[in-house]
Order: sequence, then C-alpha cells, then structure tokens
Amino acid sequence: MQKIKFENRAVAFIDILGFKSVVGAAVQDGKGLCELEELISMLESVVPNLDGTVDQSIHRDLIPKHIYISDCIILSAPLASDKMPSYRGLSILVMRVIQISHILLSKGYLIRGGISVGQVWHTDSNIVGTAYQEAYQIETRTDVPRVELSRGAKELWNRTEGSANTMCLDYEEHFMVNVLHDYYIQDTSHGAIERAFDKYSNVIEKNLAANYPESVEYKWRWFKQYLESETARNKL
Repeated sequence: MQKIKFENRAVAFIDILGFKSVVGAAVQDGKGLCELEELISMLESVVPNLDGTVDQSIHRDLIPKHIYISDCIILSAPLASDKMPSYRGLSILVMRVIQISHILLSKGYLIRGGISVGQVWHTDSNIVGTAYQEAYQIETRTDVPRVELSRGAKELWNRTEGSANTMCLDYEEHFMVNVLHDYYIQDTSHGAIERAFDKYSNVIEKNLAANYPESVEYKWRWFKQYLESETARNKL
C-alpha cells in the first residue's frame, strides 16, 4: 500500500447527467448500446486529450490529476507550486471543468458538480480527503446542472482572481463555474462563439421537446435560462 500524503489541492467532482437513461436504453437495443459506447469512449478520452494540449514546458505535477469512474470525473490540482510561483491551481481546475463542459454539451450532455479546496491524497487510482468529500457532497445537494464552489473555494477565488474573472460567477445566489465561458470553446475561427451558442440552444430545445420526466425537463429549462443570460452578457 502506498503511504498516504495529504496535499493542499483544489478538487472537482463532476457528474454527467442522463447517464442512467443511456445505460437503461443500452440494455434494450443496439442503438442504445452504441450511444453508451460512444459516451464512455468520450469520458475516457476527454481529459487525456485536453492534457495532451498542455505546453511541454509545464511540469507534469501541475496538470490536474483525474480519475474517471462510471459517469463521474474527479479532478484535482495543487493550489500553489514552488516550481511556478504564478501557478494558481484553482483557476487551472476551473478552466479544465469549463473545457469538459463545452465538449460534453456539444454532444448533448449536461454536467453537475462541486469544487472544494483543502487536504487530499490523489493517486492514479484513488482519491481521499476532506476536499474530495466536500466536492462530492456539493454535487449531491443540487438539482440543477451547475458546478458550484464551496465557501472556501469561493473565498480563495475572490482573493486570487476577483470578480473581474468571469470563469466563475454568482448566478441565482450560488457561486458557480461559468461552464459556458466563451474563451474555452474548442474553436478559434471567426464566429465560433455564436455558432457554439446556437448549437447549444438547439441541443436544449431538442431535449425540451423529448417528453422527458419533469425532473429532467427542469434541468434543461434551468440551463436554457443560464444560456440566455450568458448570451445577453456576451451581447451575442
């Protein structure tokens, strides 16, 4: 057994919404099975693919660690580093969550989660610590597709990033990751933001017309309002 060594890290626990229904459909027919296989393949590759875009000069310890389990992605990053005095791990972790959200939303999936800061031990196969437990608890307490920061994470964000950094924002009295932040859309060509937001709007409308149970429809209605607020803020 490895010796447990706690570190001060930022931790994100992300749940992919709709996974249960995809699994249910997969045991019924071949089309559902193909969708599940595609989703699992995407979840397995999304973080490694993003890691592959990081500049080779960045020390590997500063890239967020991750574990993928079923429909959950768990990420953590050191809060600070002697190797890079300008490094701010919470900001890096939030950036990664935004990137993941854009990729999954473009495929029709919403995410929900929590972010905390504190002591944690994170290896390639396990994660233990109070920060992880708090991030998980935040995810379980919300009914809508947002990634909310703990009180400690919010306080750290306000000290290090400030309200001018819109990667996180107050929305409906909750401090959350702005998972629609336009800077991290995986497209740098002209008009990318408008195209992405139009695509997201179409995804939302398709799901609202799908005759889902009220609890599922509510999540898509909530996200539609959030998208509309970001569209207005970006003057699109």
